[in-house]
Amino acid sequence: MNQKVIILPSVMCCTPAEMEPYVRGFEQGGVDAIHFDVMDGHYVPNIMMGVRDYQFLKSITDMPVDIHLMCTEPEMFLEYLKPQPKDWVSFHPEVARNPYRFLMSIRERGCRAGIVLSPGEPVSWVEEMAGVLDFVLVMAVNPGFAGQKMVPDHLEKLKRIREIIDRSGKNIDLIVDGNTTTENAPRMLAAGANGLVVGTSSTMKDGPAGFVKNCEAYRKALDA
Repeated sequence: MNQKVIILPSVMCCTPAEMEPYVRGFEQGGVDAIHFDVMDGHYVPNIMMGVRDYQFLKSITDMPVDIHLMCTEPEMFLEYLKPQPKDWVSFHPEVARNPYRFLMSIRERGCRAGIVLSPGEPVSWVEEMAGVLDFVLVMAVNPGFAGQKMVPDHLEKLKRIREIIDRSGKNIDLIVDGNTTTENAPRMLAAGANGLVVGTSSTMKDGPAGFVKNCEAYRKALDA
C-alpha cells in the first residue's frame, strides 16, 4: 500500500485498568484516533462505553476520539457526550431521525462526520449523503460484540461503496470495523478501504505493553 492506512484501535477491547496504558501505546504507535463504541442496549444487545469513559479519555490525551454511536436516536447521545473539535462521530443512519441534518450538526461542532453501514444496510446511504460525509464506517460483522468473523459479502460491499465515493469526487475515508486480522485486512484494503478499526484480533492481543510492537508488525503486514 502506498497510501497511509488509517489505524483506529478500539478502546472497547481493554479493561478500565488498561485504558491509560493503552492510550500511551496509541500515542507512541502514531495511530489516527481512538475508536470508542457507545452501545445503548437497544440498537444492539449490549451496553458499552459512556460519558465518564469519554471524559476520562479526553482528560488523559489530546488524541481525537472516534465515537461510534450504536444507538437508537443517536442525536440524543451527541448531547450527552458533547464531542470536542477534531473528534470523529459516526452513527447508523437507519435509526436516526434525520441523518442528513445530523451529519451537518456533527460538522458544526468541528468534528468529522460519518455514517455506519451494518451488514444488510444498503450502500445507497452513501450516495444520498456524500456531500456531508467525511468518512463511512462499514461493519464487516454484525454490530454489538467483538470476536466475530467477517460476513460473506463484505468485500463486494466495500467495492460498491468505493465506486460511489470515487464517482462523487469527495474526499471520504472508507473505514472497516470488525475482524480486521492480518489475513483479512489486505483484502479489505484491496477492495477499497483506506482505514481499519483494530482490536483483539490484531494489535491488542498482548495487552498494553505489546501494542506498539504489534502495531508496527500489523502495518508491515499491510505493506507486504
